[in-house]
Amino acid sequence: MIATPDANARWRRMFLILGGILVAYALLAPLTSLEAAQSANVPLLADRLWFRIATYIAMFIVLASAWNIIGGIAGYAAFGNVAFFGIGAYTTGMLIAKAKWPFLAALPLAPVVAAAFAAVVGLPLLRLRGHYFAVASLGVGVAVGELVQNIDYAGQPVFGGATGLFLPIYSIENRGLFFFYLMVLAAALAVAVTWLVLRSRFGYGLIAIRENEEAAAVIGVNTTAYKVAAFTLAAALTGLTGGIFSQWNVFINQDNTFPIEYNVQMILMALLGGTGTVFGPAAGAVLLQLLIQFLGGTLPISFEIPFVSENARPIVAQVILGVLLVVVVLFVPRGVIEFFGGRARFSLAYLRRSLRETSL
Repeated sequence: MIATPDANARWRRMFLILGGILVAYALLAPLTSLEAAQSANVPLLADRLWFRIATYIAMFIVLASAWNIIGGIAGYAAFGNVAFFGIGAYTTGMLIAKAKWPFLAALPLAPVVAAAFAAVVGLPLLRLRGHYFAVASLGVGVAVGELVQNIDYAGQPVFGGATGLFLPIYSIENRGLFFFYLMVLAAALAVAVTWLVLRSRFGYGLIAIRENEEAAAVIGVNTTAYKVAAFTLAAALTGLTGGIFSQWNVFINQDNTFPIEYNVQMILMALLGGTGTVFGPAAGAVLLQLLIQFLGGTLPISFEIPFVSENARPIVAQVILGVLLVVVVLFVPRGVIEFFGGRARFSLAYLRRSLRETSL
């Protein structure tokens, strides 16, 4: 059953109002932790745990939105974008820890180095298509992490090796708030860049490549240049986030800057929210990250799983997460943004159509 235009408009208004309320709360609630607010007896609406969770959510909004540029708009399913996150983290981390640069001076180089690396590897990598490109990009992500951990010079690890790299703590008042809002700015930048791309000649060229690359070339789109540019832009946004993460987390190593699960999560977030859209990856990042934290027992409003020990909880949580994602993909193959935009409702006909669209 397809929703009527009036129903579409009502859904969109409700979705925008609810989204606006949630965004306003997320941005304003941390301010209640300031000394001035506490002195005025303002209720505390966000503690340090919420700061950390909210900062992670903002970080994944950037990662999912950046992946959306190459994977959703251009249609090239990259599985190695975590390499750019790690490169950005280690660029900033090395400049701070080794060269003694201040954080705000080192941070701008994170997206620059990540973008330069993406441009170099993108030229040969983006000649591949489909699963060949996906596997090759995953290999790049794994290889870069291994190189960072194992490169030695004169018997000493250049990037800290297996021990990792410790950064001096960035001394600033309300440090948690600073990094939260800095990551929120990066998230807003990623969403704004996606909006600009989708409304530009460049974005139309990427969509043409996604739909039919041969036809796009015939009508005059320089497919190689467009794909490399999209790959580079995604790398710059991802590298910026890695740079912020390095100073926020203080300690970086292969495990927390090149984790394979980040590749999977950023793709699932974009799919959940809606690939190729402006706000879809952001919505998917919020929903999936909150779900991961909830199932993992991190949130204060957690729950007990009957007949499941605490040690087995992470495994059961992953199973629950997987089942929920399958349900979403079956009913909303183009993401929750489309569904809550009122373009479709739950029905057997819609389920059959979804199954056809998601089948090979």
